[in-house]
Amino acid sequence: MDKPRIGFVGLGTMGRPMALRLIEAGYEVLVADRRPEATRPLEAAGAIALPTPLLVADEADVLMSCLPSDHELFELYIGPEGALEHLRPGAIVIDFSTASPMMIQRIAADATLRQIQVVDAPVCGGPVEAQQGRLTLIVGAEPAVFEHVLAFLQVLGQEIHFVGRPGMGKVIKLVNNLIVGSALVLIGEALALAANAGADLQKVFEVIRSSSGGWQLWNEVVPELLRPPASVANFRLDLMMKDLELAVRLGADLGSPLPLTALAYQFYVAAGAHGMGQAPAHEVARVIARLGNAHLERPAPLLDLAADGGQGE
Repeated sequence: MDKPRIGFVGLGTMGRPMALRLIEAGYEVLVADRRPEATRPLEAAGAIALPTPLLVADEADVLMSCLPSDHELFELYIGPEGALEHLRPGAIVIDFSTASPMMIQRIAADATLRQIQVVDAPVCGGPVEAQQGRLTLIVGAEPAVFEHVLAFLQVLGQEIHFVGRPGMGKVIKLVNNLIVGSALVLIGEALALAANAGADLQKVFEVIRSSSGGWQLWNEVVPELLRPPASVANFRLDLMMKDLELAVRLGADLGSPLPLTALAYQFYVAAGAHGMGQAPAHEVARVIARLGNAHLERPAPLLDLAADGGQGE
């Protein structure tokens, strides 16, 4: 059986290495991006670059997308002259974006009227995992459609979780990012407290790493925070802010209170207002530390614990 032609729209930090994986796996891949520099490396690897996403949709059996938000998804699929009008009956849409469950459900409903199936498959992991095919994919689809697209997904992901119908993938991805985004604020508070008490933050990192408070996010993020701010972001602060906003809105729609998430979201808003939107998402922790007059990337002044006789409360 011939391999289907795959269209890929959204060639950013994640989309580009994902499309490259598919090319390397022997699929014919059609790409489009408003930035020529995004398509050139893929053309060099064998992709066919077309001027617009609609031309990609005209030719693709499977259209994949990895886009920043609901706005771009609406524009691609449903907006005037959307891709759903250009895909053939029997085509499949696979969307890897982190967006609202309502948007992908709307796209799926419109697609069904045109005999097009939609797979909701947001990803967890960064560019390195995308390059190596080690992403985690959270898949919402009709069961038969999931089985049909599993071969494509296995090119991209090491862990593939089938979680229900379209929309449920996005729900669970928002839950994941709710935890991560809120925890980054908590990490900032913890490091600021340690710094202001005069603790050696490298020692703090090492102790917590081997204690009950240590977990994957702590192990990955704290070493970055103990160095000067990074200039390149694998996952930008403004994208985390967007995801937390989506989670808060979903909670409001469902009557499920999210007080800690709502508070964490405000710190991302504040960081964005200070021009940090393009910085790595973990830089919100540095913002929290600076609120406490703590500087994570260099030793803090020692607190004189002997001033009160060394007695704690």
